Amino acid sequence: MKSRLKFYFDKARELIVDHQFIARDFTYFLNALEIPSTAIVLEDDLKLSKNHIGKINSFFSSYAQGIPIDYILGESSFFDFKFYVDSRVLIPRPETELIVERVLNFSLDLNAHVLEVGTGSGCIAIALGILRPHFKILASDLSADALEVAKINLQKHEVSNVLFIRSNWLPYAKPGSLDLIISNPPYLTPEDGHLKELTHEPISALISPNGTKSFSEISQQAIIALKPNGRIIFEHGYSQRLEVTKILKDSGFKNIISEQDFQGLDRLIYAEK
Repeated sequence: MKSRLKFYFDKARELIVDHQFIARDFTYFLNALEIPSTAIVLEDDLKLSKNHIGKINSFFSSYAQGIPIDYILGESSFFDFKFYVDSRVLIPRPETELIVERVLNFSLDLNAHVLEVGTGSGCIAIALGILRPHFKILASDLSADALEVAKINLQKHEVSNVLFIRSNWLPYAKPGSLDLIISNPPYLTPEDGHLKELTHEPISALISPNGTKSFSEISQQAIIALKPNGRIIFEHGYSQRLEVTKILKDSGFKNIISEQDFQGLDRLIYAEK
């Protein structure tokens, strides 16, 4: 019966052929609806309310359209914190957590001035704000829509040491004023095959004209904005290490170090002024 939970578990299993992870994601969705955990584990014949039935039918409809589960849930996990996300921002990726891990290991002043360029949902800046409450963190994005999402997350986590502003990169930064600049900028080319899998995410947050233009523009501004020995850290595409290294060298950076992600792919690069 369509009013029973078991009916929808059966429906999810029928769709596994075309949607490999639907059973798992359906469980996540039911948890978000606060369906009793015992009923979920046992795939109980629980009778559902009209409200729950409407939301579950909406889940199946959205899932069939390829909408990512994070957007359906309106939530994504990043560094063990929960962030609101929708189609105005990218879904945080596990490899991006490496930026936060690396920054936490940097020897920075207690009251360091930090700037994140291209903040999106604000997850990097806010996670750092929570974990390093004495940092003074500024985070920018060109997208007004993205900043609306970031401000929702700022309010959600009640962080007081993070400020969001709208800007294209960092022309507003005073020369020699920053201890650290962080960026996970757009780095896919318009022809990149991965875009076929990312049709529901904002294209402006994914594409840079030649894949590396964003790194070049940020690096040229960052070398001016950083204090002596200040640092910059980028997340980049797995095949872009050499190009980004050259950009940093040409911009005047030194002590350039590359690190790999969980899959052993080149992913992070950081350097000093």
